[in-house]
Amino acid sequence: MPVTKNETRQLILDGAKKVVREKGLAGATTREIARAVGVADGTLYVHFADRVELFLALLRQSLPPMTGPLRELEYLAGRGTVRGNLKTVVRGALDFMQEIVPLAASLFAEPELLRAHQEELQRRNEGPHISMAAVENYIRAEQRLGRVNKRVNPKIVYVLLFGACLHRVFISHFLGHPIGPSDEVFVKQVVAATMRGLESD
Repeated sequence: MPVTKNETRQLILDGAKKVVREKGLAGATTREIARAVGVADGTLYVHFADRVELFLALLRQSLPPMTGPLRELEYLAGRGTVRGNLKTVVRGALDFMQEIVPLAASLFAEPELLRAHQEELQRRNEGPHISMAAVENYIRAEQRLGRVNKRVNPKIVYVLLFGACLHRVFISHFLGHPIGPSDEVFVKQVVAATMRGLESD
């Protein structure tokens, strides 16, 4: 059965991710990616205008694990428990960062690609401000319902939760091995520590 255009495009993205992880962004040339996928160099340009567009698509592909939990968050105020709701968000944030951090870190070595990525985020209205707003709005809604201490700064809740995830993923990649407890235990501990400051008087 012949491979469809969409399937070939996905194979190229998967190949690009593999090459980036093995050789870094600088070493991820279109020739290396084509070789990893097993296609001619020109095949890449059937699906992507250039290398920048290819890597922007690769970055966008890493977004889904985070967007789902964030979209659900606005409907969870007053439902379930605050602890349980935040665990879902932190689990999503951790999965998202494990995918995006190695790619995003490479952007700082390629100013042209970084600028293109920044412009793409602005054009699509995407980026960290979306997750920040979702968490802040959720915490404010729970404060109005009396389930979260009104003296808590919602912005700091976001920084504590997402900052912990970013630190864990960055250090693990930096050292080349996982640090601390399992992901499941990490999520529970981060949310438990945060909850001590969120609980109403």
